[in-house]
Amino acid sequence: MKKIYQHLLKAVLILFLSAIFFLALGFFAVRWGLTNVAGEEDGNSFAYNQIAQESPLTFINPGLPANPSIYGENENLNWCLLGVAAETSPHEAKDMLSAYLNTKSEELLQRMLLALELRKGSNSEFSDSLASCNNEIGRWNKDSLISYLADKNETSAYTWQDTEYWQIIKEAIVKDEKKIKQAASIAGIQPRLLVSVAIVEQLRLYYTQREFYEQFFKPLKILANANKMAWGVMSIKEKMAIQTEEHLRDQASPFYLGKDKEKLLDFPTDIDVNKERYLRLTDSRNHYYSYLYGALIIKELQAQWQGAGYNIDYRPEIIATLYNIGFDHSQPKANPAVGGSTLEINGEKYFFGSLAFEFYYSGELTTEFPFE
Repeated sequence: MKKIYQHLLKAVLILFLSAIFFLALGFFAVRWGLTNVAGEEDGNSFAYNQIAQESPLTFINPGLPANPSIYGENENLNWCLLGVAAETSPHEAKDMLSAYLNTKSEELLQRMLLALELRKGSNSEFSDSLASCNNEIGRWNKDSLISYLADKNETSAYTWQDTEYWQIIKEAIVKDEKKIKQAASIAGIQPRLLVSVAIVEQLRLYYTQREFYEQFFKPLKILANANKMAWGVMSIKEKMAIQTEEHLRDQASPFYLGKDKEKLLDFPTDIDVNKERYLRLTDSRNHYYSYLYGALIIKELQAQWQGAGYNIDYRPEIIATLYNIGFDHSQPKANPAVGGSTLEINGEKYFFGSLAFEFYYSGELTTEFPFE
């Protein structure tokens, strides 16, 4: 009996030590970036790159003077394209028409149409109808579109919008509007670009930690904080946070943003930096530092690519992919891959980068975070 007890004790001890070993191994793997992977590539990468090259978007200019030629030489074509969207997806068409009327940007409209076309499928009836449009006067114009869409209240074609959790995220993001805009302004990026990454992180957290969300975040209608491996509402890993701080100070780094931003993330002297960094990013009452780190990561990635001759300011699909896979995998090139982590929403597979593109060009939350 005594021997059996001794063997049992040894077995328990071995299991306990093994558990400690694997937990430690996992901790250091995350800390040293050994678990980082480049993710999967979206099969639509070609479409994203093609529109970026054929119809570059580098500045959205709203408020142009009203005159007969304000919509450009493709005005009739664009009314037709909007008409196709109106007949098949009125919810999205309303946002497209509003954005088009406000900005007069054909390039913006093309990207909003692309987001919808990719969701419906490049071989869909919608895609065929878009291709059949021509630049001749037809049944659609500004007035006919406004009239047709006036009483249409269909649900969204984007599955992530047709969920209870989207309403929670939406409400919580609006609550954080001032902090988001403050962080974006300090970093020098568009607030909508920061929101596009934040929303994908929140959707990813929900669809990977649904039970935790139901118990803690849903009743309070607040954004979810990531787990210990990635911190805060922007899900920033410790390694990436440290790299973000280092890039600000390293004038030789391709991610360097300039003298005026070197001290943005400095810590007070005589303080436990690791502890303070953790507290900054995991503060559930004030998400400002989460947004500031996230905004600076985006700005540093933009700086690296701009330095290599590529403007990705209006390419949320690339920004989000790089944000997801990390600085170490950011390699500026003419035809970058879109992808990253994947998640399933209502039976549909989403890539991190393409979901950011879909939100950014969906027209959602444009009142609070307009195209600019």
